[in-house]
Amino acid sequence: MHHTQKKPARRRAHLAGSSGVLFLVLLLLSHPAIARSETAPDSHRTLNRLTEIVRDLCTRLHIDDLVESHIDENNDRLVSSEPLPGAIHGYRISFDRRFLETLDEEEITAAIAHELGHVWIFSHHPYLQTEELANEIAMRALPRASMKKIYAKLWARTGISGNLDELLGPEPASDKPKAAVLLP
Repeated sequence: MHHTQKKPARRRAHLAGSSGVLFLVLLLLSHPAIARSETAPDSHRTLNRLTEIVRDLCTRLHIDDLVESHIDENNDRLVSSEPLPGAIHGYRISFDRRFLETLDEEEITAAIAHELGHVWIFSHHPYLQTEELANEIAMRALPRASMKKIYAKLWARTGISGNLDELLGPEPASDKPKAAVLLP
């Protein structure tokens, strides 16, 4: 009888200690300063970084449309852009999560710049939609070398290759970003 009385007391003490720890964890996680700290999941930090790159490139490429970043668990095209459902001037750039994890900052920026090239074309000249023109627009903000790097990654991942001179134009004498020349 004495033995059975100790077990409930221990169980109550253990439960009280557990709920105290749970309360403390919930309190800490709900605190605004902690919720914004570096303990946020990597995907949120990555998505925030993608959003920063999109904003910067939209400014550099004179794109005023709403452009959102998205990470898909599976994107057969690896990186893609599409109109946002229900938005008149809104687009989404989506990355395949596993492919995105293989890219460095320069490659991510080049991929976004290319997709923003499609956004720019769609909002200015929707019937001229080509990979070459999207790259031409992207190279207003980035050097050709960055575009070559992302194509190398894409082709290695898909097993499909192409002609860089056709996609990016001939190798220029200088590999600086081209001045922004807007099509009429």
